[in-house]
Amino acid sequence: MPHEWKEALDQIHADEALKQRTRQFVQQNMARQRRPPAMRVVRRTLYAACACLAVCLLAAGYYLYFTPTSIISVDINPSLELSVNRFDRVIDVTGYNEDGEQLAGTLDLLYQDFTQAVTQLLDSETVQTCLARDEFLSIAVVEIDPQQGQTILQYVSSCTAQHRNAYCYSLAPEEAEHAHETGLSYGKYKAYQEILAYTDAYTPEQINAMTMRQIRELLYSLQTGQEPSAVTPSAGGGYGHGGEHGNGNGYGRHNAE
Repeated sequence: MPHEWKEALDQIHADEALKQRTRQFVQQNMARQRRPPAMRVVRRTLYAACACLAVCLLAAGYYLYFTPTSIISVDINPSLELSVNRFDRVIDVTGYNEDGEQLAGTLDLLYQDFTQAVTQLLDSETVQTCLARDEFLSIAVVEIDPQQGQTILQYVSSCTAQHRNAYCYSLAPEEAEHAHETGLSYGKYKAYQEILAYTDAYTPEQINAMTMRQIRELLYSLQTGQEPSAVTPSAGGGYGHGGEHGNGNGYGRHNAE
């Protein structure tokens, strides 16, 4: 190092105040360098917690929305079922025979309020044609939520009150739990169980191929010993709860009370 430069550098002295400020600057700078990684960890943790909470809320909402609390089983010749959630919305439409699948495919029932769905279904050309042929209409309400089930039963009963051959009734979930194992809708399964009390000559497949009028006529013939063609509906009124009560008109021992 040139002698002149050394002499110049030796003349530079830092006072204590400058040293203190320098130390503070260095410490603050080091703290700032350490802080961002720590903050990133906190932020990532918060983001992860928020994401988990959002997933849980979405899962809970999905479960609540897509869990059926009542089921409306409609049988006339088409057989189909509407699953209703706690918000009174139709969350599933299932056809239980070929006619039922075709009818379900022609109607916009999914995610409708059950009142709109039932009205649309009953007003459809297919159902109206069946009713004009004096077919028998059966509507079973499976009451997973009893309060909602009764509300639905009252509504479908009021919708069908003007039809001579309409029969509305409720089923408890335990009564209906074996229906789908046989491949039958709830309404036809209930009638099939009544038929089995008299004979086991009919299979679920044979019952499923019948219209509700044919099924009720068969049951009446078994009860009375008359030929199915001799069946005459017996009038009933009001609506009720349970398998032995109904709305509209029934046959034989199933007159409404």
